Amino acid sequence: MLQVHRAPVVLPISAPPIIDGAILTQDGAIVEVGPFVRLRGRGLLQDHEGAILLPALINSHVHLELSHLAVLGQRQPRQGDMTGWIGELLAARRRCDDDGSTAGRLALDVLHEQGVARVADIGNLPESAGIGEGHPVRVHFFLEMLGFTPQSAANALARMQESQADCTSHAPYSNHARLLVAAKLRANSRNQIFPIHVAESRAEIDLLLDGSGPFRSFLEERGFWDDSFDPPGCGAVTYLDRLRLLDDKTLCVHCVHITEDEIALLAARQARVCLCPGSNRKLGVGRAPVEKMMRAGIVLGLGTDSLASNPQLSMWEEMRLLRQDHPQLAPATVLAMATRGGAQCLAAGENGELAPGRRADLIAVHAQGITAGNADDFLTSAGRNLQVSWVEEAR
Repeated sequence: MLQVHRAPVVLPISAPPIIDGAILTQDGAIVEVGPFVRLRGRGLLQDHEGAILLPALINSHVHLELSHLAVLGQRQPRQGDMTGWIGELLAARRRCDDDGSTAGRLALDVLHEQGVARVADIGNLPESAGIGEGHPVRVHFFLEMLGFTPQSAANALARMQESQADCTSHAPYSNHARLLVAAKLRANSRNQIFPIHVAESRAEIDLLLDGSGPFRSFLEERGFWDDSFDPPGCGAVTYLDRLRLLDDKTLCVHCVHITEDEIALLAARQARVCLCPGSNRKLGVGRAPVEKMMRAGIVLGLGTDSLASNPQLSMWEEMRLLRQDHPQLAPATVLAMATRGGAQCLAAGENGELAPGRRADLIAVHAQGITAGNADDFLTSAGRNLQVSWVEEAR
C-alpha cells in the first residue's frame, strides 16, 4: 500500500530540510521524498502534525552483554584510569552469574524506543548473539577475540575457526599481531566489517610505543604479560596499517589518541571511525580530534558503547555531548553521524537517509513550533528528553 507521511519538517539528511514535506512509501521502502504539494494524493495520508520526520538512528558501537553491569556506568568518572575500570569490569563479571542477556534485551528495547533501527553489537560470549534475535532493532553481532600472548592468541584462533559468527579483534593492546591479522583476513573473506577499539586511552599508546605504562602493569599483575611482546614503536592506527588491517571495511572505534599523520592514514585507507563521546567522558580518556577527522574526509558514526562505561544508552545524548565537547560542529553534521554516517560505518546503505529505494525506517520527533531552520539544532541539543515515535519500520 502506498502511504504519504506528511510533516511540517522533513529531514532527508542527504538533502536540505523540506518545509511541509512528505515521504511516499510502499512495502517497507521509500518511493519518493519531497514537498507535500507534489506528493499529495499519491497514497493514504498520514499527517504528523507538530513533528519532524527523519530516518531512524544507527548505533555503531554497543556491548549489549554488559548491560547488567550498569552500576559501573553510574559511578563517578575515572579520570583516565582505563586499567582501573577494566579491572572493575572483569571482577564484576566474575562475581555475577548473569550472562547479561535479559538486561541486554531490555537495553535494546530502550534503544528501539528512542528510534534506533540498527546496532553493531560486540560480545565475548557466543550466546550473546541471541540477545537481538527477533527484535525489531536489526542487530549485527560480532564475537570479539582476545589473546595477547602467543598461546592465548592460538586459543583464540582455534575458537574463531570453530565459530559460525562474524568475529573481530578487541584492540591492538589485547591481541597478538598474528590474531589481529587472522581475524581481519577472516572478516575480509566473509565480506564483513571489522570493528575494533583503537587508541581509546593514552595507556594503549604507551604500551605500543615502548611496552611501558599502566597496561603493562595490568597485564603483569594478572599473569598475561609475555616478554616476547615486541612493541611496534608507534601509535595504534600506524600499527594496524603496518599489519594491513586498514581499509573501507575497518571500523575504528574511539580514535581519541591519534596523530595528524594517523588521521591522514585513516583517510587514505578509507577506514571508518565510530565516536563514543559519552563513554570517553565517563572514563576520562579525552576527546577525539573530530574536527581534524572531518576535514580529512573520514566517515564518522556515533556509538553509545556499553552501560558499564556510560550512564545511559541514548544516541540523542551522544549527539548532545558531542556538540558540547565540540561546539564548532554544525548540528546537521552531528545528526548525519547518527544516521547516514552510522549506515556507512556498518555498510548498511539501505539505512541512514530519506531517499528513494532506502528502507522505510522512519521516526517522528515531537517538535511543536520548531522550524526547518532550527530542526537539526533542536534534535542534537535536547538529549534523551525528546519524544520519539516510530512512523514505519521496514521488515
